[in-house]
Order: sequence, then C-alpha cells, then structure tokens
Amino acid sequence: MLIVLFSLLLFVSVTLQLMQIDFERLEQLAGFDIYNSSLRVRKYNRTAVAINGTIELMVPLNESVMVTSDLFHSSRGNQQFNHYPVKFPTQNVCEFLENFYTDYSEYVDDLDNLPAKGECPIKPCKVDILNKPFPAKAVPPFFPSGLWKAQIKLTMNDIEIARFELIIKARQDLGI
Repeated sequence: MLIVLFSLLLFVSVTLQLMQIDFERLEQLAGFDIYNSSLRVRKYNRTAVAINGTIELMVPLNESVMVTSDLFHSSRGNQQFNHYPVKFPTQNVCEFLENFYTDYSEYVDDLDNLPAKGECPIKPCKVDILNKPFPAKAVPPFFPSGLWKAQIKLTMNDIEIARFELIIKARQDLGI
C-alpha cells in the first residue's frame, strides 16, 4: 500500500511539473539593411512577459542565404553562458522556413503576413507581433532550467548578413 501511495504521489508531482519560460531579451545585432526589427520584450501583466513590435524583411531572400543557430546555457542564470551541444542543422533560409512551419506552425498561426509555407524566394514583408508570450510547449520538458541564449545568424557566401540574439529564462514550475 505504501508503494502504491508513493507511486501515485510521484506520478502526480511529475505530471504537475511544468516548464515556465519567459522572454528576457530579443535583439537584432547585425543586418539592419536586411531586416528592420522593433521587437521588444515587455511585461504583459503581473505574471506574463510578451514580445511586441514589428519585424520587416526589406529584401528578398533565396536559397543562397544560410541560417545557422547556436544555443548557450547558464544554469545559474548569471549570464555566464556555456555552449550547449544541441544544434539545429545549418540550412538555407527556404528549408529553414519549411522546417519551421512543419514543427512550430501552431505557435505562429495567429501572426499575419508571414511568408507562405513553401514560398521561395521569400518576398519582403512586414510582420506585426502583439503581446506574444513564449510558447513553452515548444520546448521539450527535459531541458534544464536557467538562462538560455540562442544566436541565429544568416550568411551569404560565408559572410554574415544578419544576426539575432534571443535570451529566455526557463524554470521548473509546479502547475497548481
């Protein structure tokens, strides 16, 4: 009986354990002639953080533009990041967008004016983002807590043309 009770308590505590993920910072570091981003992280209410703003693609992008990403983790949340071994594959921007829609389309369906799935070259467009929280369900639950930094770099002929940096805070949160 004690084993059954312990197992039930363990099951309940594991199923109630949720990952709480909040934006910390979103910044465009390079490529201001390619993208014009006014995205900012702000408090949405007392408990939620969201991004607001506009991202504008000012030139068409085709298969010659490659997308590379790197992940960094700070387990203590003190901005001392270590390179994390998880890596998304380097691919051209059209493949990247196709894979993004395949894996994450449910999280961006409510955004207007995104390039259509399968569109290549990607035409210039302007996407307004209003009070969009981080989609915590998109992150696997086994990712450790702490600060995470993602750097996304666009290159053409091995020359960097744009760079973005996203920092999020992940913590285990009891979903009661």
